[in-house]
Amino acid sequence: MNARLPPPSADRTHRHVIGDRPAGVAGIGDPKWIAVALCYIAAIALMGQDPWYGDKYFTYNQGIFVGILAIFLVAGFCWEIYLLGRPVGINLVLHGLLIVPVTLLIGRIAGLPPAPESSFGLLGQLKDYVVSLKDTAGFESIFPVWIQDIFRNPGILLLIFFTSIAFTQNKAGRRFALVTVAFLIPALQTLSHDPRPSLLFGLGLIAMLAGIALQFSKYGNIIGQQNVLSRLKSVDDRLEYKCSLRIAKHAVVDGFITEDGVLAIVQREYGKQCELNAPTAGGIAQTISHRLVREHRVLELHGDERGFFLAPYPAIFKIESLFDEIAVWIRKIIITGIAFIWLISPIDLFPDSIPILGAIDDALITLVGAAQWLDILKRRKLPGPKGP
Repeated sequence: MNARLPPPSADRTHRHVIGDRPAGVAGIGDPKWIAVALCYIAAIALMGQDPWYGDKYFTYNQGIFVGILAIFLVAGFCWEIYLLGRPVGINLVLHGLLIVPVTLLIGRIAGLPPAPESSFGLLGQLKDYVVSLKDTAGFESIFPVWIQDIFRNPGILLLIFFTSIAFTQNKAGRRFALVTVAFLIPALQTLSHDPRPSLLFGLGLIAMLAGIALQFSKYGNIIGQQNVLSRLKSVDDRLEYKCSLRIAKHAVVDGFITEDGVLAIVQREYGKQCELNAPTAGGIAQTISHRLVREHRVLELHGDERGFFLAPYPAIFKIESLFDEIAVWIRKIIITGIAFIWLISPIDLFPDSIPILGAIDDALITLVGAAQWLDILKRRKLPGPKGP
């Protein structure tokens, strides 16, 4: 086909594939971390001044659940899908600091006043239903007070429900969208009842979001590209190497690459060296795709009504990290525990007496809990499809 040449040097290829340094905090030598830390500290100071966190409103039994949920969220976004940089060094310290304002945010929008307000509307009726079931079944004798508090508020129930579903998703966009939905209902409930969040709380929320924006870095894509480089080291044909690299980069950045996309890359790279007819280009594209899937274990073959396409193998975005494992196990334990408590408790979003609807919430929460452990089976497989 062409003379076999060594692939480009790792440093030159690294610059070609990854490009400039990603946004976010690069390390302790990057002064941006000071601005991020100040934003988080300001958020803690301002949000903590909200009257809600005095002796009159907030029930501190709930602090246990609120803190666990905050760790759950930060670990899921920072240590599992790496949206705030690599979890090492100063980035890891900032992740830990972020847990505090996230805890204050959850406590404010999902907390409960000490005395129930008069019920009205759909959420009010749902609250009365939940409380009546809890009282009838003797819920207090089974679970501690801080767990009972979770089931007193329909906003908390929906927060748990949608957050649990969100963390079954591997894609950051879907996970973020579902978490936003999870927070929307209790947030609207908080804004529609007294006492409403204070101006200081709002300023603290802005400071927290500013810190997140400064620290934001989709490090998962960088990990994917670095792992691609590592797995393609064995390719010693220069043109095949360049095509494989471009195909894999396209799939990592966009999430997939179509058959036509692969063929276009092959025609562009090989066409610079010689004339290619369609059957020859198609054969080369098929061979390179086969090796990316079977030998290098970089991509997976998928198909739907639109045709076949290549997508990155999920393990390509992972690094061997203690914190990645911690995030995964935090998610699995918390969601499984929530599912177990939900199933054995008398609480239902829809009464069991309603046909079909009565079984929906239990079925969904069971599937969510089971999905966490099905993921374990996938992670135990080899990091790519086996060859024939």
